[in-house]
Amino acid sequence: MFTAEQVRELLAVIRPPFTALFLYGSHARGDAEEASDVDVLQVTPTHTAPYVVGRINVTCYTFEQLLRLARSGGLFARHLVEEALALADPQDVLGSLKSAYVVPLGYDGVKEEVCDCAPLLDVAEPQFIENVEGLNSLVSYLIRTYLYAAAFDQGARSFAMGHVLDVLGQRRAKIALSNVRSQRNFQAFAVARALFEELTGATCERLEGSLEAFIVNASAHNNLAMILGLRLLARGRPFTYDALQDVEF
Repeated sequence: MFTAEQVRELLAVIRPPFTALFLYGSHARGDAEEASDVDVLQVTPTHTAPYVVGRINVTCYTFEQLLRLARSGGLFARHLVEEALALADPQDVLGSLKSAYVVPLGYDGVKEEVCDCAPLLDVAEPQFIENVEGLNSLVSYLIRTYLYAAAFDQGARSFAMGHVLDVLGQRRAKIALSNVRSQRNFQAFAVARALFEELTGATCERLEGSLEAFIVNASAHNNLAMILGLRLLARGRPFTYDALQDVEF
């Protein structure tokens, strides 16, 4: 659990304005490891790009976006209502989200959307070297999201990855995800990509050829694939998009 001093240090790096701040992820659950990042949700009055300060990852949503996610039963909304801790919440945003949250009947739709993102991972080593951070984050996000959806469909009770992998009997995934994070090379990425194909049954092949063409086609039927594709194109530059998807990676 964070001490008062750690909370003050965290608040010092937050870029105003905000209406609420929440800690979520492993540090909120109390199962963080030494190398774990600190995940913070910043509720902002307008659409704001996410940012990173050291090991602090700040995801930004407006209150209206969060309400839509809660009412649609989104995975990220579930993460917040079940595990987030308020760092600053004078208007009880978290209480409003808990009241609005609708438990979905299942996560088949999430799994289908993730599978449709497979062509985004169709890159050779030269392309990977041009965007190591973006592609490593992408393959990790897609694997984790699929695992979360599959595990909750099987009765998982927590977003703790160890628990999720135990529910699914997928301990091998922990090694692949860890290697993507620590090694940052094409071999680790390729192993994680192969794991993604094995888990989902999807093929990481982009028939459209260019990433731009894939994004245009995806815009008609899969907001998740479109947004993730746009983030790859942005390559770390500030980027926001007002959509109903809980895209957090």
